[in-house]
Amino acid sequence: MDRVLGGVLLVFAVAALLIGVGPEPAITSWSAQAVLEGIFAVLAWRLWRRRRADPLCRRFWGLAAIAGVLKTAGGVVRAVDFAIEPATASAHRTVPTLLVSVGSLVLLYFLLSRPPDLVGRERLRLWLDAATVLVATSVFVWTIALFGGAQATDASELAWTVVGSVIMIVSVFAIVRLLMTREAPFTRGTGIILAVAVALFGVEHALNPQLAAADSRGIYVLRLLPPLVLALAPCVERIQGTLSRTVGPPRRVRVTARLPFVAVAATQLMLVIQLPIEGLNIRSWGTVVGSVVLTAIVAARQSVVLTENERLVRRLDESIEALGRQEEKLRHAANHDHLTGLANRAFFDHHAQRLGNGDPGRGRAVLLLDLNEFKMINDTFGHAAGDDLLKMTATRLRRSVRPADTVARLGGDEFSVLLADASAEDAVSAAHRILGALGKPVRIDGRTLRPSASVGIAASGVKPFEALLRDADEAMYEAKRRSSGFYLHPDSAA
Repeated sequence: MDRVLGGVLLVFAVAALLIGVGPEPAITSWSAQAVLEGIFAVLAWRLWRRRRADPLCRRFWGLAAIAGVLKTAGGVVRAVDFAIEPATASAHRTVPTLLVSVGSLVLLYFLLSRPPDLVGRERLRLWLDAATVLVATSVFVWTIALFGGAQATDASELAWTVVGSVIMIVSVFAIVRLLMTREAPFTRGTGIILAVAVALFGVEHALNPQLAAADSRGIYVLRLLPPLVLALAPCVERIQGTLSRTVGPPRRVRVTARLPFVAVAATQLMLVIQLPIEGLNIRSWGTVVGSVVLTAIVAARQSVVLTENERLVRRLDESIEALGRQEEKLRHAANHDHLTGLANRAFFDHHAQRLGNGDPGRGRAVLLLDLNEFKMINDTFGHAAGDDLLKMTATRLRRSVRPADTVARLGGDEFSVLLADASAEDAVSAAHRILGALGKPVRIDGRTLRPSASVGIAASGVKPFEALLRDADEAMYEAKRRSSGFYLHPDSAA
């Protein structure tokens, strides 16, 4: 165990023992409180002195040291009152109580001074969650405050009951803030311990009339709990903390999703307990009103969550559609020539293979063609003119065949046409249409060109596609040799 932490626990244990068996338990209790609060001030001051720490961390622990000094002064004044005038010490509590309260508020100031860097609906959800817990706490504080105020003997006691109640409410807000975000100048455990300590001080103030009337050794031991928890905070920070913080957007943690429902359940349970015992009095009416407000806040929060979910689902649908469109673009780019938009060789081969796996008796024909003197056109007029000629050729090819036929650019100025359910006569008719369309004059870059092509034709109902493509290639070169425009491979008649 850390020596400082062990020392704090030892102080508490010795004080509790002396209160239980020694004389003057009140003086011992207040003196021990002053010692524990003094330890907190010294440890906070040491953390503030760490020069390499984050500036925000040093600022917090500097304020914590000031709060510890104020609380220590309050405990010393109370112990002196009990030592000098024990009979009237309970009545002279304004100054020490004021010092302790101011010390608590100094700590709360920093816990509340930095709003989380959340925006939009996330910030709204944070505030609704915090409001839910705060309303539930207010209902609890309402019950405690009325219980404490019922035994107040003067206006000052009632005033300090109200002060304690306010400290409790604001402390719970600080706890919720720490639970909902991770942007803090201390570790998460340290922050929770600090907020719990301040909340315990608030409970002590709210129940001060009852605690003052119950002059027992057990009550004096219980009064040591708030300063003990407070002194544990810098001990935990010394052990676990690095006096640095995560820079960037705060992250909500999983526990926050359950906090509003726990708060609603606690309020409903309190109402179920109060109504059979007390009926509809001022305290139970406060619980009823709190339950109604909580229901409205939770309904508003759920509405925000549902709206956010709908927005996320809509964005997800849009993203899926965009991915589908992008996938379609990629698939098209993988299967088509980027210049002409025709099918490329990979798609042509795949489609031909699929047709070849169909009924063997159905006729198929392949037309293979290339442009005559394309290299001369490219060299004379430039590559841009050659590209325009290729695009024009692709357009005229598509218009010369049936919609079900496949037109592809195999590379360079070489094109192919795959005719499904076609005979040799159908293939020859298609070649005539293609040559007629390609032979029309075309104006490119201000010049009129009369392109021509050589077409090789192969048709069969039984040959595999690879054999048909070889036959069409042979026929195309024969057409070039003969300058006949097209040539039907002899085996195509079979």
